[in-house]
Formats: sequence, C-alpha cells, structure tokens
Amino acid sequence: MCTSTLDAENQGMQKLVTQNCVSFLDKAFNGLGITSTAQLSTAVLMKARKEDLSLYLRESVTLINSLVLHMTDYKTTSHNVAAELIEAQKTIIKLQSELISLKDEQMDSIRTAVETSVSSTVKEEIKSYSAAVQGSVKENPVSQTVLKKVVQDVVQGEDRAKNVMIFGLEEESDEDVGSKVNEILASLGEKPRVEACRVGHKKPSGGAARPIKVSTSSSTVVEQILAKSRKLSFLVRYKKVYINPDRSSEEREHRRELVKEVKR
Repeated sequence: MCTSTLDAENQGMQKLVTQNCVSFLDKAFNGLGITSTAQLSTAVLMKARKEDLSLYLRESVTLINSLVLHMTDYKTTSHNVAAELIEAQKTIIKLQSELISLKDEQMDSIRTAVETSVSSTVKEEIKSYSAAVQGSVKENPVSQTVLKKVVQDVVQGEDRAKNVMIFGLEEESDEDVGSKVNEILASLGEKPRVEACRVGHKKPSGGAARPIKVSTSSSTVVEQILAKSRKLSFLVRYKKVYINPDRSSEEREHRRELVKEVKR
C-alpha cells in the first residue's frame, strides 16, 4: 500500500469519526437543552432522565471504541507501509548494484574488443609498412648516412615539440632564468614544471638579450602555452616579450622566406 492511499483512507476515517462525534454532540446538547460544553454542569445532568443519560453514555463509549480501533488500524497499516518502503529501498539498491556491475562488465568487454581490434590493426599496418619499406629499399637502396639523418631529425623533432623559445626578455647578470620564466608562464595562467636556459653566445654589455629555451614535460603543455602567448602583448611588463615554438634551422629558414613573401 502506498503512502498516498494510506493518507486518503486515514482522512476518510477521520472525517467519518468527526461526523459521528458532531452528530452525537448535537443530539446530546438538544436532549440536555444546552448549546455548548461550557453550559454542561451537574445541575443540567441532574435534570436529565436516566434513560437519556444511559443512551448518551453508551453512544459515547461506542464512539471512543471506534476511535481507538481506527487508531490501532492506522498504526498497524503505517507500520506495514514503512516495512514495504524499506524493502522497496533494499530492492532499488540491489538493482542499482546489479546495474553498475553490468555496466562494468560491458565496459570491460568493450575495452577488450577495442584493444584486440587496435592491436590487430597495428600489427597489420606494421606488416604492410615493413613490406613496403623492404620493397622500396630493394628498388632504391638508401645509405646508412641518410637513414641516420632521418632518424635524428625525427627524434629531434619530438624533443623540440616539448620546447618553446622566449624572445625579448631582458638579460641580466646573475639572473635566475627559471624564476623569470615561471613568472611569465604564471601571468598566462600556466604553472607547469619546466627547465629553462639562455641559448647562444652571450652578447657584450648592451647587446641584444639571448633567447631562452624552455623544456616542458609534453607537447600538450607547449600547445597550452602557445595558445595563451598572445596575452603577453597586453601586459605592460611583457609587451616586448613573445613566445615561439622551438623550430629547426630548416623551419626557421622556411618561415623567413614566407615572411618575405608576405611583405612583398
């Protein structure tokens, strides 16, 4: 039985008991010749007939018994409803646990399937790539020097992807380059762990400041720094400071050529 049904039944019983009480009081007051309980006194009762008083007493006892029975039934029903609610909550908790367990099993199944598929695909791609490379080598032999150069370029490219270069930051004697870099990055809302050092030969006093090479833990950190680097132009302190990717000499030369083309 739900609580709304229980409340409806209780309200209906209360209404019935109230109507019976009102009906009894109206009948008793009319018989005694009074209009309220305030007028009820020993003198009034002495004037009433014994038969009427016996009738009123019997009816009042009946009403009291009816009320007590109603309260007992309501208490029992309330207890039963509470027990049903507790069992329902236990059932819900059990179903939730089973659902979570089922989701975990499904996720494990999906993860295993994806890992198997990816592993299989990677193996096939490696086989295809290996076969292609072997065929290419047979047709166009490549010297060890060229291969070594290619590998070095790839490794250096991966290392540079984790670096940025800071230009225009005033150089001072006995400076703490790391602290300066951390202040710049903090002004951009970034606080990664970095290593920083000046690169190039130190210029004579009054010469241009050497750029700073900043090494981070990943290319993702570099992307975040570069995405916010334009904010420096709005800061008075760092208005002449700018941050660039760590480019190779070939990339720098190519960029210079592009700039020249744009300026023409």
